Amino acid sequence: MPPAAPPPRPAPRPPSSTVEVKHWVTRVTTAHQLDLQQQIIAFLLKAYGGVLSATLALFLLQGFQLGGFPLDPGLLTWLGGATVGAVAGLLTLTFGAVFQRRPRP
Repeated sequence: MPPAAPPPRPAPRPPSSTVEVKHWVTRVTTAHQLDLQQQIIAFLLKAYGGVLSATLALFLLQGFQLGGFPLDPGLLTWLGGATVGAVAGLLTLTFGAVFQRRPRP
């Protein structure tokens, strides 16, 4: 069952003065940035989960010798280490880029 979608945000009311315009633009821009960050992170976590699942499937196929699936143990060690290292590095870069602190003006 897919997760429930978040409720839609109310439509922002149009501003009436210059100061209100700046606050309105800031509010709308921030809301848009947060939505993009949520979509990026959701997609990447699913993609990284798929990579880890595929690697785990290879380990299980090798471990139980299902369908005559022989792989060299050295290859499996390398594959596991490379997968974990790559996913950890990419997650670190992703979260650092998406959630970087921006200096206040």
